[in-house]
Amino acid sequence: MSRKTYFGGKLSTKNLVRLCKENASEKRTIIIHTEDVDYREFFPNSFLVSKAPTKGYDLLVDKYYHLDGIESESYDVALCTGLLEHVPDPQRLIDDIKRILKPNGKLIISASAVFSFHEGPDNFFHFTPFAFKLLFKDWSEIEVLRGASKPFETIGILIQRILYQCDVFPLARPFIEIMARTARIFDIFVTEQFDITWKYSDDHKIDSMMPSNIQAVVRK
Repeated sequence: MSRKTYFGGKLSTKNLVRLCKENASEKRTIIIHTEDVDYREFFPNSFLVSKAPTKGYDLLVDKYYHLDGIESESYDVALCTGLLEHVPDPQRLIDDIKRILKPNGKLIISASAVFSFHEGPDNFFHFTPFAFKLLFKDWSEIEVLRGASKPFETIGILIQRILYQCDVFPLARPFIEIMARTARIFDIFVTEQFDITWKYSDDHKIDSMMPSNIQAVVRK
């Protein structure tokens, strides 16, 4: 079966590009695993840590990204996307990044929320904003905490993942891709979102009740 797509490009990538663009920095930055984005455009003074020897890494690490060999308080900025869900102890990785950052250093992070299972068997967790608050409870400040996408946009991302991860009858593929590309149009009709199905109060308003990823910018 074909896995061909007709328009090219992952729908989820533009949200990662936005996150990087908003937090671009010329300060010394450690890039931890980040894929799908040309981070060098936004973080020119960067050091890439990767498990993949073909990614042009500066430091090769094991698949769970143990960072013991990196000096404490040695970077101003850390960028980590698409990794947290693939390590069996995410708090250990978060604590290690905190150790590496200088005082008041900044972590820019994104991790799976409502997303397809991928890169198994090492796909252990999907996250909520409440999980991020728990993971970063000992950090000084969460500057940004948000969903990466609105609900219909997320549906489009998931439909596209069907094309990437499933064998689908070839003649159906272009129609499914059109569905993926156009689903986000319906987000214009969404006026408020809540984290609960029965109590529509201000206390339960949320920026995205079904995001593909959770994004955060956190200060040490």
